[in-house]
Amino acid sequence: MDFEVCIKTMQSFLENSPLIVLGSGASIPYGLPSMQDLATNIKNAESLKTDPKFEDFCEEMDSVGLEAALDKAGLQSETLLQIRSEVWQQVKKSDFNYFQSNISDVAPEISALISKIIAPTPNKAVIVTTNYDRLAEYASDSISATTVTGFEGTHIRKLEIASSVLNSGRMRARERICEIWKVHGSLDWFSDENGGIYSIPFSDNIPNGFFPLIVPPGKDKYSSTHNEPFRSIIAEADKAFSRAGSFLCIGYGFNDEHIQPKLITQIINGKPIVVLARTMTDACRNRLLNSSVSKVLIFEREDDNQTKVHGKDWSAIFEGNYWQLNEFLKIW
Repeated sequence: MDFEVCIKTMQSFLENSPLIVLGSGASIPYGLPSMQDLATNIKNAESLKTDPKFEDFCEEMDSVGLEAALDKAGLQSETLLQIRSEVWQQVKKSDFNYFQSNISDVAPEISALISKIIAPTPNKAVIVTTNYDRLAEYASDSISATTVTGFEGTHIRKLEIASSVLNSGRMRARERICEIWKVHGSLDWFSDENGGIYSIPFSDNIPNGFFPLIVPPGKDKYSSTHNEPFRSIIAEADKAFSRAGSFLCIGYGFNDEHIQPKLITQIINGKPIVVLARTMTDACRNRLLNSSVSKVLIFEREDDNQTKVHGKDWSAIFEGNYWQLNEFLKIW
């Protein structure tokens, strides 16, 4: 397939306001930690080293990675809670450092993506993400869209004295909606000792008497999501998958059972999907290319300034970094 035909195919796949799926690969370019970064931080956490299984756990992480190691190591329940707090602290630090350095131009590629999708009728973009960070919320705020997460409030506020022009603008802004369904929780979400659920933006530390509502890596994440707010958030994400006309996945490895069942069902039934990835995972290949999915394009890095595009039963290499969101937006 030549480049022009490939691009026209991609554009036809995404012509009906696709639902966006953001995985960890979408956040790493903005300085958010990878799973390997989290594993390294956990190894160095002094508070965890009192667990008698900790050394075995570190060896398992070197061998099979953080998530699989958590499933195998048999750590104490208190250690698992401490690991959740360590993960929260590391992601929070990276998120806040990026935000502080980029307030005037925060996550510009994600902002441009939301703006492109939100422009046509029905003036709405939908994002489903496994990430804890707030990049999608920052991006939505930066284009003055109304962000819907299940919680009320925004992160970025500008001084604007009320006027008839401003009030008219606010009315228009309320018509521009960005739904962001965070199926693994968010840095801002906490629960208190009585089970109360709160969103507390920009907490520097976990508030006293609260614990972070982020789904931890490992098999425990599936039992955690039986509780609120995850049950309701996942239900909303499932509805969004059913309503979507197509899907654009960015940095998502297809290794999470919270997102995949509805998504896979929809694309098997003929809805198009486009994937941007630095490196395509085995799970992505098996679920999309080695399956009955027919309308699929996967853009992945081939070499410096080269992108390999995979379709159903074909692949081709093109000049350009179109697997990166900023370059992809130039051809969409």
